[in-house]
Amino acid sequence: MAKAKEAARDKGVHFVGDEEKGRFAGNGIEGHYQISGDTLCIQISKKPFIVPWNLIEAAVRNYFA
Repeated sequence: MAKAKEAARDKGVHFVGDEEKGRFAGNGIEGHYQISGDTLCIQISKKPFIVPWNLIEAAVRNYFA
């Protein structure tokens, strides 16, 4: 989680949470995450209209990679 929080902060994204669940917001993207065992589930609740989903996915993957 420390790596994810640092990566998000470096990109101007507010990240709040722990090893089980949390939320993030920044650059027009808002979402929640939940971790269960080895599974990470991410739900995007807001994104800029003109930004394609594949760019959103790539950005979010960078936070959690």
